Order: sequence, then structure tokens, then C-alpha cells
Amino acid sequence: MDEQGNEQVTNEIRWLARGPIEVARRYSGYIINGFRFYTKHRERFLKSQNNGVVVTVKTMSYASARDRRPIEGKINYYGALTDIIQLDYSSRYKLVLFKCDWVDINRGCKKDSFGFTLGNFNHLKHMGNDVTDDPFVLASQVKKVFYVEDESHKDWFVVMHAKVRDMYDMGDELCVNTEQPIEQVVKDTFDVTHNQNEWIRMEVDDNGDDDELCITPNAEDELDEGNETEDDGEENFF
Repeated sequence: MDEQGNEQVTNEIRWLARGPIEVARRYSGYIINGFRFYTKHRERFLKSQNNGVVVTVKTMSYASARDRRPIEGKINYYGALTDIIQLDYSSRYKLVLFKCDWVDINRGCKKDSFGFTLGNFNHLKHMGNDVTDDPFVLASQVKKVFYVEDESHKDWFVVMHAKVRDMYDMGDELCVNTEQPIEQVVKDTFDVTHNQNEWIRMEVDDNGDDDELCITPNAEDELDEGNETEDDGEENFF
């Protein structure tokens, strides 16, 4: 189509068609959708837990093979974050992927007598052992969960859905762009304020005390395209 001069082939399509560059970035932490995420390796010595993820997908449910009226339903896939990869398409687009250990929803998920969802990481799915396995999801698709050990059921963990901190619905009908993704808002902010030397925000440590955190564009824990925390620099994955 490009050789024939088709007008539908835009520069964006050309950049994506070339594929990502051979050098990718790996991070150990990432902030997106209002949640902070760490890989399992990074927080192996920490008391806090930020590796739990959940992805909600819509699917058609059939009662049987003869069912002519399928019903659309939602399914939650629970996992633990193991790696964060950022792909760069011609320095025009940057795509962040989360690699996770995914619980098998058939063998590793169940409901207890109180209605809580339990997960068992001894039963995993999509480990990458088969061509059809895909342990990666888009970072923009995930939300955060916590796994609390169930002492009455060995190897099972109660799934607790996290809530976004410091974000409240004030009911302001005059507010605009409320549906704009947080990932895009952060990106636009960096484009406008890239000349500022530092940003200040208040964080709460494990003891509940307020600590002032200074974030600079050249800090060791770099924030970029969604507030990533850079790990070991650039690595070649291809």
C-alpha cells in the first residue's frame, strides 16, 4: 500500500509497521492508573506489597454448545508482576508491558463460604512455555490487588482489590476531561513542564509519616511516560 502511494498509510502506520527498536528498557517499578506497582524481585525484602495485578476482560458466556443466546460477562485474571518492559517505536511511541505470573482461573481461583475470591499461585497459566502463551499485558489495562494469606486454606490467598489513593469524587459537574486516562495526563504534564528542575510531592512511608519526595528528570528513579522507576538501564531483548 505504501509503494502504491495509498493515502491511508500514514506516518503513524509506518512507524508501527517497522516494529520496536532492538533496545528496550526494563523497570522495577511503575505508577499508572493511580496505582504504584513493583516487581516481585524488587520488593522481595520489603514489608509492603505492590506486585498484585488484576485484569478484567469481557467475554461471551455460553450455557451449552446449543446455546443460541450467549450472555456477555466479565472475568478477572489475577497475577503477580514479575517484569516491566518499555518498547520504543521509532522514538515516536512508547509502549509499556507488564509480565506477570497468572493464576489459572479454572484450578487456581475459587470462592469461599463468605464470598471472597481466593487465588493459588501453585496453579499458573500462560507461563510462556507454549507459542500461544502470552504472559504480557498492557500496563494501562491493569489495576491493583493485594493477596492476604488464608490461614485456614494452605497455599491460598484472599484477593483484596485496592482503591486509588488521594482521588475523590467531588461531584463537580463543571469538571472536564474526567474520562481522560491518567497515563495520558501524566504524559502531557511532562511535555509542558519539562523545563522545571524538580517536582515535589508528599508521600507516606510505612510508619505513616509524611516524607517529602523530590523527583527530578535526571534522578536515579526516573519518571517517564507514566512515572516509571528505572531499574538497570537499557537491555537488548531482540
